[in-house]
Amino acid sequence: MRPSVRAMIAVLLLASGAAHAVDHKKKPLPAGRRGDGVGLLVSCATPGAGIYVDGELVAQSPMDRPVAVTLGDHSIKVARLGFAPFIDVFTAKARAEVRLEVELVPVAGVLHVTSNVPGARVLVDGRYVGDAPLDVEADVGPRAVQVSKGGYKDFFENVMAVAGQESPLDVKLEELPEGANPYKPLPPPPPRWYQKGWVWGVIAASAVVVAGAAVGVGFAAQPYDVCGKADVGCFSAK
Repeated sequence: MRPSVRAMIAVLLLASGAAHAVDHKKKPLPAGRRGDGVGLLVSCATPGAGIYVDGELVAQSPMDRPVAVTLGDHSIKVARLGFAPFIDVFTAKARAEVRLEVELVPVAGVLHVTSNVPGARVLVDGRYVGDAPLDVEADVGPRAVQVSKGGYKDFFENVMAVAGQESPLDVKLEELPEGANPYKPLPPPPPRWYQKGWVWGVIAASAVVVAGAAVGVGFAAQPYDVCGKADVGCFSAK
């Protein structure tokens, strides 16, 4: 084989390999994987809505820049408390940014309840909905809110739930007075006068004095003998 022919074959093989490499890079990434792809920009007039792609939170409205999504089919959800969630699917194609216009429809009010006592129970229309602090949806219209905690007076207030609007409720629970609070027992009563330590100290000291005096009197009352000299004799004192 002539050298010129061999050179031509080598050039053809190199070109074929390069083309194969380029085709491999152009293959779309599997759907659902993060990586190189195209941009997704969601326009939503409702602020604070979470934007989820394939169940993963990727942004919050309003979006100031697109997020990257892989090529292929994806699910999207835009949701916020008080609004009906927007759920759909879209297809990301090469060299084409995905733009979505989303309008959320308000369907319920939102109660934002905080309390000066952590863990207080929150009931809406008599139904337990969670512990404060919490955000919870409420049906549109007048709602009866109760906040309770053991050892504190129950808190009651009526609020008007408006679709798509938040109703803040900052609750200050008052502790029950002593004697009416089963979670806070009364302190023990002060000791009576005869239960005080100094009283028993005085009694003990007095007992010692009395005992000492009694011993002295006993010694003085004992009979004694006085013996004089031999020529005087002895006499006995009784």
